[in-house]
Amino acid sequence: MINDSSVASEPIVINAPAEVVWSVIVDFAAYPLWNRFCPQIEGELKVGAPLAMKVDLGNGLQDQVEYITAIEAPRRIVWSMENKPDDPIHADRSQIITPIDEKSCRYVSMDEFAGPMVPSMMEALAEEVERGFNRCAEDLKARAEALYRG
Repeated sequence: MINDSSVASEPIVINAPAEVVWSVIVDFAAYPLWNRFCPQIEGELKVGAPLAMKVDLGNGLQDQVEYITAIEAPRRIVWSMENKPDDPIHADRSQIITPIDEKSCRYVSMDEFAGPMVPSMMEALAEEVERGFNRCAEDLKARAEALYRG
């Protein structure tokens, strides 16, 4: 889902408890096993910690560093660009887990953008970000459900 200043995955139902989905999202070392959009991420699960990642926006893997800005286990994690005041683009990626019942939840990933370069960035990258987020959601679903089934 794309609008003027954000990109989100389609909400997806995962047939596993929210805690299982959360454990997959925050197990950075295991990303190469399941995440085609971001197959590598290194960092500490701590607000303010940098995350060094490799992200596939359709042109091969690109290096990216973002910083954890919110942790609300097991419901929401946010990482953000450095977001200096004069940066042309500010971005905050939220991954949100909403329990449906004890054995399932809904997941969505969203990037919210601000800054003067948002229109040109959205034109250039929004569709690739959306594809990547949807791929990540599908991969997360498969991994969490497989772990839950054990």
